[in-house]
Parts: sequence; C-alpha cells; structure tokens
Amino acid sequence: MSIARKSMYGIMAQIYMLFVGLGTTIIVARLLGAQGKGVLAIAAETSSLSVGVASFGLIGAMGFFAGKHRYDRSDLFWTAVTWSLGLGWGIGIVVWYFRDALLGSVLKGLGPRELAWMLFSLPASYFITLITQAYIGHGRVARLSALQALGVTVNVVALATVILIFKGGAAGAVIAISSSVMVTACCYAVVYGRVTASRLSRIRQITRDGLAYGFKSYPGQIVNMFTLRADLFLLNFFMGPAVVGVYSVATNLAEKIWLLTGPVNGAVFSSIAGAERTDSARLAATTGRTVSTFATIVGIALAIVSIPLIPIIYGPQFTDSIKYLALLLPGTIALAVSGAYYTYFVAQLGKPGLASVVALIMVAFSAVFYVVLIPTYGALGAAIASSASYSVTLIGWMVLFPRETGIRWIDMVLPRRADWELYWSIVRRSVAKVRSLLVRG
Repeated sequence: MSIARKSMYGIMAQIYMLFVGLGTTIIVARLLGAQGKGVLAIAAETSSLSVGVASFGLIGAMGFFAGKHRYDRSDLFWTAVTWSLGLGWGIGIVVWYFRDALLGSVLKGLGPRELAWMLFSLPASYFITLITQAYIGHGRVARLSALQALGVTVNVVALATVILIFKGGAAGAVIAISSSVMVTACCYAVVYGRVTASRLSRIRQITRDGLAYGFKSYPGQIVNMFTLRADLFLLNFFMGPAVVGVYSVATNLAEKIWLLTGPVNGAVFSSIAGAERTDSARLAATTGRTVSTFATIVGIALAIVSIPLIPIIYGPQFTDSIKYLALLLPGTIALAVSGAYYTYFVAQLGKPGLASVVALIMVAFSAVFYVVLIPTYGALGAAIASSASYSVTLIGWMVLFPRETGIRWIDMVLPRRADWELYWSIVRRSVAKVRSLLVRG
C-alpha cells in the first residue's frame, strides 16, 4: 500500500474520530458542566501521564524494533503483553499508595473510587500504546486507523450510556472511560492477527534491548509528557476542576490537529526508518512540509469556526475557551510538524538521546513558563506557556536537521511548488474516487 493511500485511510478514520470525539466532549460539557468536564479531563490525563512517565522508553523501542523488523511479530506481541501487565500493575500500586496526597492537590475533584477504576485499566492503556507502535512500525496503518475509530466509538457509547441512561455523573463517566479502554485493548489484541507462543528468553532479550534503547529516549519522553500534560495538573492545583473544564475544551479542540496529522506521520514511519539515509531525509522534509501546510489550514479554519460555535455547542460558560484555543494553535501546529523530524532522528539514525536533548530544552522553557504564568493568569497563562513550549521543539529540529542532512530549514516547513501540485492531484483523485462510488451507489 502506498504512503499516500495509507495517509488517506488514516485521515478518513481520524476525521471520523474527530467528529465522534467532538460529540463526546459536547455530551460531557452539556450534561456535566465545567466542573464535571474538568474532573473527566484530569482522570484521562492521569492515565496518559502514568503510561508516558512509567514506560522507561519502551514505547519508542517497540516502534523502532517493529520498523526495523528486528524481531518476530509474535515475540513483539507477547512482549507488549508482558510489559503492559508489569508496568500497569507497578505504577498502579505506586499511585494508589500516594492517593491521599494526590487527591488533595493535583488530582482535586477525583474520588478514591474513580482513581481505583482508572488505575485498574492502566495495563490496558499500556497495551494499546505499545501495540499501536508495533502497528505503525509494521506499516499496518490502515488497520490501526480502523481500530482507533472503533476505540472512540466504544468510548462514546459507554459514556452516553452512563451519563444519559444511568445518570452516573462525573464519577460514572470516569468508570465508563476506564471500562471502554479495557474493551478496546482486547480488540487491538484480536485484530493484531494470529500469533504463536513466544519463549520467555525472547521476551527477556527484547526487554534488555528495549531498555538499552529506551533509556536513551526516556528523559525526553518524561519531559515531553511534562510539557504536554503539566498545564492541566498545575491549573487544577491552583484554579480547580471548573477552570480545567473550560480550558480542556480548548486543548481538546487544538489537539484535533494532531489527530488529523498523526496518520501522515504514521504512514511514513516505516519508510523513514527503513529507507536509505538520503531518501529518508528527503521523505522527512516532504512530510514536514505537508503536515505544516495541512495543519495550518485546519488551524485557521478551527479558530474561525470556534468563535460562533463554542458558546452555542458547549454553552456560554465555555466562551473563554475561544481565546485559549487561539493561543494554543500556533504551538500545536509546530509540534505536529516536529513529528517527521523526530522520526528521522529516532527511527532512521537511532539517536533517541538527541531527541531527549531537544525535549530537555523544551521542558526547561515550559517549566519556567508554567510556574510564572499559571499561578498569576490561570488558564490564559497555561495556553500561552503551552504554545510557547511546543514551538521550542520545532525550533530545535530546525537547527539539528539541516546540520545532519544539508536540507535548508525553510524547506522543512514551507511547501514548494511541486508540493502544491502533489496536494492538488491528491484532491482531484479523491474527488474522482468519491464521485465514482456515488455513481455506483
């Protein structure tokens, strides 16, 4: 399957996920209000942060091994299962031990029961994250896109059932999301395909190699998670769940750009990893320019339509989300563009340590921005700090990538004339395909 077709399938699935995800946030915002929306956001981010921080770089290693075809698919599958159970149970016990301190500070709004359910689903969250990297590394992007679409469908059905039928409130919504994660993990495992048994010695070997690889990228992974998630937790600590609820509408909408550009980066992952170095560099630059163009167009459109639609769809109490979204978009676009260059250095050159250096620079800026701006300006400061921090990552790659490849920084972000011709040809083919399907129908 060609890269263009992989990207197209992925984008179609992500568009579906975008609308389903929007529907989910609207249901939550309308029925639970800003307070309930904030509690749900904190629960989701706690799970995401737990997986990111306590994976020890193994997530990146899974994608690297799959992309390089270094190990058998079955061995990678059972390694993902083993890692998920060990890491999920381990971090769950640690978080539960410190539950009183956490629930009284950065996790304000959550109760012990909701936290327990979220921790119980952690192994499933780990498995989804790890096996997703395996799908990408194997180049099975179309299948992954279908699974991701299925996952958001299961999620919205569970949420709607609990909130609309059983009137479960924010606590019930947290339990519904945790349950849907476990169902989705089972679907990922089944669709992965027939796997044979793996020897324990193979799992130990992959784990040793994975830790050796992962520890180089682990510092960067931690600081990336801090930069992406710390704003919500600090905002919750200083301002409470209601402010987090309003701010999370903006972050949720801004991150839809990553949802749409993710399939493009995912489609080229295996090609960037496996191509000759010169071809890989050219492909990374082409991908960066494509994502830059696409993300900018989507971001401008999103900013415009948010002005009339947010108060109508989410309610007047979420009006401030408009300005938060406008401030978040530049950094969100910059981080989306960074994906291709991160892939080049990590998957092609095998230099996760360099990615960690870029991430450390980003976190140094973000720590200062967050600490200075959030206590004083609240959600407005969080939006400014986040956008500025995200932009630092792209600036770092725009310094390093030209030195490594000789490709100019301007060719990393601005489309060439040939790019526009390619985009237009893809649009024409897509329209023709849709027309032919309508005629047949």
